[in-house]
Amino acid sequence: MNERDFEKLLESIKDAPEMGAGFDTQKLWNRFAEENDFPKSNENEKVDYGFRDYLEFYVFQFSRTIVKPLAISMAVFLLLLGGFASANSSSFNALPGEKMYNVKLSLEKIQLATAFSPSQKAKLQVEFTSRRLEEMVALTATEYKDNASAVRLAMQQFKKEVENIQSDLKQENATSSQTELAKEVGRKTKAYQETVADSSVNLPDDVKQETDVVQQILKDTQDEAVEVIITAHEATEDEAVARELEKTFEQEVATLEAKDLTLEQKQKIETAILLKKEGAYRRAFQLLKEVVVE
Repeated sequence: MNERDFEKLLESIKDAPEMGAGFDTQKLWNRFAEENDFPKSNENEKVDYGFRDYLEFYVFQFSRTIVKPLAISMAVFLLLLGGFASANSSSFNALPGEKMYNVKLSLEKIQLATAFSPSQKAKLQVEFTSRRLEEMVALTATEYKDNASAVRLAMQQFKKEVENIQSDLKQENATSSQTELAKEVGRKTKAYQETVADSSVNLPDDVKQETDVVQQILKDTQDEAVEVIITAHEATEDEAVARELEKTFEQEVATLEAKDLTLEQKQKIETAILLKKEGAYRRAFQLLKEVVVE
């Protein structure tokens, strides 16, 4: 059989029932419906759709095109949030040298980047700086005292946090963010200095020499914070800033008066107090600074 004969054969059997010709889907459904108690369909019957039918159809379409993708997105978000919370929880107590410590630092950076206000960001910066100091204290405990590399890393991380704060405070054109940071730092630097001094007793010998550098950075940061607050007070005369400035001044005076002072130093402090009462904070703090230098 050649190709032409084969084509003629196909042409002759195309309408044969055995090849599926004359297949009637309507009759097939009616037969199936009759056997299974389903309603028979009439191809000539006109179907009228009511308002409810159209509403249900569009609700279905809406749920398929919008609600379902939104639900999937929310599920993914919750999954990621759960993973974030889990990572945050497992890394919270990590110390320098441990595997989760870098995760801890990365999560802190994310928190800083997403802070919703200058006040919130300032509090986070000081909180994270306090954490670095707490880590150093923890590592100088008995069970960690022989781990010099971890202790050194903790010291360096604390130093880095303080330097970052100092850099932010030194930026030109004082902003509300700087003022909030200065206020937060002013409340903490004294405690930081005391903690570093107490911890230095248990530090490894090759790390102790770094404490003097850290103490000087803390002192410079405190001075920078006072300068920012004074500038903000002079520019706005805000009551909250004024209270913060007065509180900082009183703390500095109390710290100095607890020391063994010369008559000249005592006179300078008295002069500074008078200047403060007159509102001349800048000159008052300058005199207190001279007393410390002496």
